[in-house]
Amino acid sequence: MSLKHATETLRRVTSSIAVRLTLWYALLSVVLIAAAGSALYWVLAAQLRQVDSQILASKINAVHSALSRHAGNAEALRHETQLEASTIRGVFIWVSRPPAGIIARGRDFNPLLDSPRPFTKSPNTLKKEEWKWKIHDHDHYLIMAQRFADHPPTTIYVAISTTQNAQFLAIYRQVLLLATTLVLLAAVAAGYLIARRGLRPVAHLAQIIDELGAGQLHRRVAEEHWPSELHTLAANFDRLLGRLEASFNRISRFSADLAHELRTPLHILRGEAEIALSRNRNPADYQACIESAMEEYGRLSRMVDALLFLARAEQPDAQIDTPLLDNRDEVAAVCAFYQAMADELGVALVNRAIGSVVANPGLLRRALGNLLDNALRHTPAGGQVGIRTAIRPSLLQIIVSDSGSGIAPEDLPHVFDRFYCADAARLRQGQGQGTGLGLAIVRSIMQLHGGEVALQSELGRGTTITLSFPMITTEALASHQR
Repeated sequence: MSLKHATETLRRVTSSIAVRLTLWYALLSVVLIAAAGSALYWVLAAQLRQVDSQILASKINAVHSALSRHAGNAEALRHETQLEASTIRGVFIWVSRPPAGIIARGRDFNPLLDSPRPFTKSPNTLKKEEWKWKIHDHDHYLIMAQRFADHPPTTIYVAISTTQNAQFLAIYRQVLLLATTLVLLAAVAAGYLIARRGLRPVAHLAQIIDELGAGQLHRRVAEEHWPSELHTLAANFDRLLGRLEASFNRISRFSADLAHELRTPLHILRGEAEIALSRNRNPADYQACIESAMEEYGRLSRMVDALLFLARAEQPDAQIDTPLLDNRDEVAAVCAFYQAMADELGVALVNRAIGSVVANPGLLRRALGNLLDNALRHTPAGGQVGIRTAIRPSLLQIIVSDSGSGIAPEDLPHVFDRFYCADAARLRQGQGQGTGLGLAIVRSIMQLHGGEVALQSELGRGTTITLSFPMITTEALASHQR
C-alpha cells in the first residue's frame, strides 16, 4: 500500500510543468558542469603526464650521452647517473646491461627495485616505452625505458613519482563532485523559482478561465498583456468564447422561438376546444373544429420532423449515401411535384439543370423542394422560378433563382437561423411550412454533403440561392462507384 501511495505521489509531482522544467533545467546544468569538468580533468591529467614524459625522455637522452662519453669508465657513469637523478626530486634512474645486470643507479635506495613488488618489465623494441607502476595504493610511478643496440646492448630506465599528481587529480575529482552536487541543488532551487515565476501567467489565465460562466461569455482574455507563448492560446480561447457566446445566444433564441412557435398552435387548439365545449353545437361546427385542429396538428408534426432532422444532421458521426446523380433528372422530379402549385400561382417553372452531382437523392430533393416552395410562394403571378447549374473550380453549383419580392438587407445575415421571422424574409415557408426551418434544413443538408449554401437577394427584384457541391475527380469517382 505504501509503494502504491509513493507511486501516486511521484506521479502527481512529476505531472507539474514547473517540476518538469526544474528537473530538465537541473539535469542540463549538471550534465554541462560534469562534461566541462571532465573535459578539464582529462586535459589536466594528459598535460601532467606529458610533462612527466618529457622529463623522463630528457633524462634518458642525458644518461645515454654520458654512457657514450664514459663507455669504459663505470665510476664516471655512476657519477653522471646520480647527478641526473638528483636534479629533480622523485626521479629514479638505473642502467642495465646483460649479463652484468644493473651497472649504474641514481640513488642507493630505489623503491622500484628494492620494494617487495619490484619493477620487472623491459622494452621489446629500440623505441621508448612507458608504464604506470603502483607499489602501494598511494605510491604511483611513471616509468620510461629505452634499449640501445650498443656493444654490449644497454637499457636505460627512468622513473618519476606521480603520487603528488595522483593526489592532485583525486582532490580535483572530489572538488568536481562537490561542485556538481552544489550546482544540482542550486539548479533545482533556482530552476523551480524560475519555472514558477515563468508559469505565473498560466496560473493567471487559469484563474480567469475558472471565473468565466454563462454570464461572462462576452469577456475576452487576449486584451491583457500575455507572453508571446500564451498570446496565441489567449487569442484562440477568445475565438472559442466567441463561438460559445454565439452558440449560447442561438440556443437561447432557438428556445424562445421554439416556445413561441409551440405556443401559437397550442393556444389555437385550446381556444377552439374551449369554444366548442362552451355550449352544445351541431355536428358541422364540431367537424370544422376538428379540421382546424388537424391543420395545427400537421403544423406541429412538420415542426417536430424538421427539428428531428436537424438534430440528426448535426451529429458528428452522421453519414449519408451519396451516389452519382443526374442533375436534370433530379430537378425534373422536384419540378414535376411543384408544377401544379406553379400553375395555380401563375409562375413559370424552368429547369435548365445539366451535368451530374454526387449527392443523396432524398436529401437533394428535400433541399430543392424547400427552395422551390419558398420561391413560388414569394413570386408574383407572371414571374419565373428557374433552376440551373454552373461549374466552378472544384465545385458544382445548383442555382435556384426567382423574380419575387426579395429579402431586406438587414434580414440576410439571419435567413438560415431557425425560427427567424421577418416580414420580407421567406423563412416560414418550404417543407415544414410555417415552422421557419426550411432554410435551416437546406443548410444542414449542404453541410452533410461537405458543401455550402449562399443567398443573394434584393428587395423587389428577387432572390438567388446557390448550392455548392464538391466536385469529384475521375479517380475518386471510379473508386466511389466501386
